[in-house]
Amino acid sequence: MEAYFVPRGELLKWLNDFFDVNYQKVEQCANAAIYCQIMDAIYPGKVPLSKVNFSAKLEYEFIKNYKVLQSVFEAQKVDKYIDVDKLVKGKYQDNLEFLQWMKKYFDTHYNPSVEYNAAERRKQTDKKTGGAPVAPVAKSIPAKAAVKPKPVERPAPVAESD
Repeated sequence: MEAYFVPRGELLKWLNDFFDVNYQKVEQCANAAIYCQIMDAIYPGKVPLSKVNFSAKLEYEFIKNYKVLQSVFEAQKVDKYIDVDKLVKGKYQDNLEFLQWMKKYFDTHYNPSVEYNAAERRKQTDKKTGGAPVAPVAKSIPAKAAVKPKPVERPAPVAESD
């Protein structure tokens, strides 16, 4: 299935309306929680949402969510490569393209006769936030930036005498 163009604003409106979230930017999808929830809407009961961290803020937390997503893709035989290394960086273009693909997949596979309550599904499975959608992308802090080195004190130079 090839991706197709859907404008950014339309994608965000769809996410916010259907999944009862408040996404302002496509980059907020980088934590993969919404991607997991899209698959949960398509395949009810097949996504272990209890393993999804809806409040993930760091790359290593995002990766855990992508592992859940990948397992669902494999179980449902979804033939789509997920470039986790790119998506977790929170770059606009990478997440836009993947979200466009997810929207096309959703439009093709979602059964509208099955009622889906996104907020209720999060409440049932997310004990940390009680189902509140928390989606801001926070970049992980590089190890070098996390700890500031202390300034090195050096003795004053001593003048040589003749």
